[in-house]
Amino acid sequence: MFMRIFLMLIALSCFGSSSFAQSDWELQKDKNGIKVWTKDYPNSKYKQFKAKTKIKAELQNVVAVFLDIENMGDWYDRVEKVDLVEKISEMEGVYKIDFELPWPVEDRISAVRSVLSHDPITNVVTVTTKYEKGVIKDDDRLVVTDMHSVWVLTPEEGGYVDIYHKGYMHPAGSLPAWISNSGVKSGPVKTLTALQRILPQYAEIKVGFLK
Repeated sequence: MFMRIFLMLIALSCFGSSSFAQSDWELQKDKNGIKVWTKDYPNSKYKQFKAKTKIKAELQNVVAVFLDIENMGDWYDRVEKVDLVEKISEMEGVYKIDFELPWPVEDRISAVRSVLSHDPITNVVTVTTKYEKGVIKDDDRLVVTDMHSVWVLTPEEGGYVDIYHKGYMHPAGSLPAWISNSGVKSGPVKTLTALQRILPQYAEIKVGFLK
């Protein structure tokens, strides 16, 4: 009797968690194996997003792309240029990012601290970025100061890597919410598609801390 009640409580708990997750995030895109969800961000009219896909690739190749952050403009949507400000270690640095937005929207600039971490047991790699204060001075462009993101790269059997990306950015200035939120829906698809496209360029690069 006790076991039956216990199993029922587990089932109800899982159902409740699943229902909450489905109603919390709204699926916006499901294209070519890439899914994008959006969700309201606290006290903001701009949406946050999360995206998932699975690609046929070696984890080393994918991580090599992320370590080459100064060439992020080759694949990340709306990023025009990335400049190194301070290299703290192989896995941490501060960078200045130039965003190129479609006319007539004004371009933006920001600065982030990027930190890569690796779990030696699971081989999962996590990359976090967050706005870094005090870097941008005397620039006429709008400065994005409220932004953060996370990437989780999980190796799977059969030579696949599961890619999870979540982020939020307040675009600064008076950009209409509908323009920004539209980009949040389409941008991750463009980013992940471009990431897959450039992977062959990193096929021969080895990352020392990975198994």
